[in-house]
Amino acid sequence: MSQFLFLFTIGPVQSYIAQSRKTQDLYAGSFLLSHLSDITIDKLNTLVSSCDLIYPNKEITSKPNRFIAKIECEDPEKIGSELCIFVRNEYREICKDIIKKLSLSAPGGFDQQIDYLLDLHWIALDFEEGEYTSKFNELESYLGAVKNIRHFHQFQEVGRKCSLCGERNVLFYGGAKKRAHVHDAERITNVSNKYISDGEGLCAVCLSKRFAGRHFKKNYHSDYPSTAKIALMDTLSKLDYSLLNDYKSFFGKDFDEQLYFKDNLTKKYFEKNGIKADPEISLKKLTQLTNTAEQMGLRFSTYYALLCLDGDNMGKWLSGKFLDDKDKSNLMNFQIELTKKLGIYAIKVNDIVKNPKGIVVYSGGDDVLAFINLNYLLPIMKELREYFPAFEEFSYTKQGEKSSASCGVCIAHYKTPLQEVLTWARKMEHEAKSIDDNNKKDAFAIAVLKRSGEIHKTVFNWKYETLDTIEVLAELISLLRSPSNSETPLFSDSFVKKLSEEFNLLMDDKGNYSEFPLFETEVKRLISRSCMMVKYTGESDTEYRSRKDQAIADITEKLCALARESRSLENFLSLLNTAVFIERGSN
Repeated sequence: MSQFLFLFTIGPVQSYIAQSRKTQDLYAGSFLLSHLSDITIDKLNTLVSSCDLIYPNKEITSKPNRFIAKIECEDPEKIGSELCIFVRNEYREICKDIIKKLSLSAPGGFDQQIDYLLDLHWIALDFEEGEYTSKFNELESYLGAVKNIRHFHQFQEVGRKCSLCGERNVLFYGGAKKRAHVHDAERITNVSNKYISDGEGLCAVCLSKRFAGRHFKKNYHSDYPSTAKIALMDTLSKLDYSLLNDYKSFFGKDFDEQLYFKDNLTKKYFEKNGIKADPEISLKKLTQLTNTAEQMGLRFSTYYALLCLDGDNMGKWLSGKFLDDKDKSNLMNFQIELTKKLGIYAIKVNDIVKNPKGIVVYSGGDDVLAFINLNYLLPIMKELREYFPAFEEFSYTKQGEKSSASCGVCIAHYKTPLQEVLTWARKMEHEAKSIDDNNKKDAFAIAVLKRSGEIHKTVFNWKYETLDTIEVLAELISLLRSPSNSETPLFSDSFVKKLSEEFNLLMDDKGNYSEFPLFETEVKRLISRSCMMVKYTGESDTEYRSRKDQAIADITEKLCALARESRSLENFLSLLNTAVFIERGSN
């Protein structure tokens, strides 16, 4: 019986998850891949004499698409082949169970679409005690070589393509066949427009994502919130339940959270989504609801955030690059301890991001994808970074090396196409990791996609010596917001607009401005003019001026310090505009 280092990967990942029109699609794609990875690990345990899982931690709910284990067996090739057959059969059975529960038949091409989806790779290397480090590095290099050899199935499909992926033919559709423009496809009936709209067509693969809840029950969010619901999570949690229930019951089973916005209470929207209620009566009921919310100081926000967080240099940490030379032989023990820490972090993420703050798509330990309500974006970003495991606490770690994580955020309107929002969130994560030429990373980047088409992008490190960027941003937002005991904010946001108007004309092609002392002087002048602090009852003129001057000096000093650290003036102005946008779009 020989000992092997065994690696197994399941793909595709990014393309499969990203091909989503609804939040349910995004979540289901992640859940399906995680489920396949999880059961494959369980299956491996039954096929070998012994199995020690090294990565990931078994307790992680959202398993990544790959795992590494130390196994004992006689024929690793047989093990790898059996696992591939097992995964493909499991996925096929899931898809067949879904169409059965939808009372559908499998059209021609169904099996072909399902069987050609998964991209599976495995590698097994025999090793003796003391060879683990060299064999692990060899394993990673082999994986890169294997993935460079692309196996693809060439088959011809002629006809309308899937509304979700745009790659495979439509085999299932909603609404009238004439509207769907499909031939020899199965019509999906007796389901809400929430799941498939009139004229929408799906391939076999995308149908399995959209209706995954028909198969999965345990640990599956069958009613995953829409982008509209995520944008409203905080406001809805603070309104009276009976008031909300009365409004929802007016629409019956046709209700969805987009009906909380008056732009959707039109005859055209109702006809398109098969809603039988009267638009005029609906608008009156919504007006009553929004008036109550306004009296409580609550807004019906149309914006939400999609957050991606990823551990920096995880490949180097796992390969042992940051271990002391004397501890290189302890790589496997280090990896096991590291994955335990990541497992604890994955559980913590689900505690941090929950209703009404947002909802997790997946939390795989070193990476997180989550929808966040705008009211909680900054506190959640700060918490997720602070709780990320400190690998430097291990005795194995080289002195001076520290773990870190970078975050990308996209703030978007609930009607912005989800694929576009996900693309921007990933793009921002990449920009955060590319913040400087020294590969230090440990940063965050935020993109604001306004409904008007205007885009603000800003990238900063989490901290600069004693300066905490998120704290400064949160403090600025609180100053721009009216206190609970007043209708007037402490500072007007007009200084941001005026600052942008003035210096947009003075910056060079790279968004820089060389006369920084002049910029600082203008920042102080504009902030002073925008101060709207009022005199307290019983407060003397001297005390009032002193309090006002101190507030102006404090925020000016912090903002100028951030401006000095910013990679460009344009980047800093985008940070200010992002703060203004968050303040206006949140409670």
